[in-house]
Amino acid sequence: MGAAGALTENQVHFLEIIRNNTERLNVLVTDLLDISRIESGRITLAPQPVSLEEITKDVMDNVQSRSKTDEKAMEFSLEITKELPTVNADPERLRQIINNLVENAYHYTPENGHIMVSVHEVNGGDEVQINVQDDGVGISIEDQEQVFERFYRGEDPLVLATPGTGLGLAIVKQLVEMHKGRIWAESSGKVGEGSIFSFTLPVYKKF
Repeated sequence: MGAAGALTENQVHFLEIIRNNTERLNVLVTDLLDISRIESGRITLAPQPVSLEEITKDVMDNVQSRSKTDEKAMEFSLEITKELPTVNADPERLRQIINNLVENAYHYTPENGHIMVSVHEVNGGDEVQINVQDDGVGISIEDQEQVFERFYRGEDPLVLATPGTGLGLAIVKQLVEMHKGRIWAESSGKVGEGSIFSFTLPVYKKF
């Protein structure tokens, strides 16, 4: 309580609106800067042997903590193959990729939903694949081909009602491709059946 007394309910409400809009503007500016830097070649990677298990667990823990802060009950699960090899990646950019995908799943999954991240080897051990699966709103068949385009958010009212810049997945796609990886999305196209975002990274090989 300040010298002017406690805030009224309306004042608290408007302060919350200001805070939310400030956060959204900050995300938009950051995403625009990232897109600009990537396309102008000003983002360079510093690849090194990286433990996917460590980064993925850290991201999951952070989003799980956020769900508690938001009082949004969610189930989180992580499946990682034993003796998973390290990948050749820039650790900060890899964290950005995984965090963006898990955050997306969190935003588009309703309360009491489930988010599962799985990590395993593919292509004879030359790559590691990361899947981020949710049982959220899902992606229509039409939107699946355009979901990685800049500013594209589709026409689904449930998606449009969720705050977002429409840049996150475009940034993720470019970062994955800079790592010589692949990324794609899968969904039945039916509302409420969720989606799976998957990407691959090359395994670190010491020559």
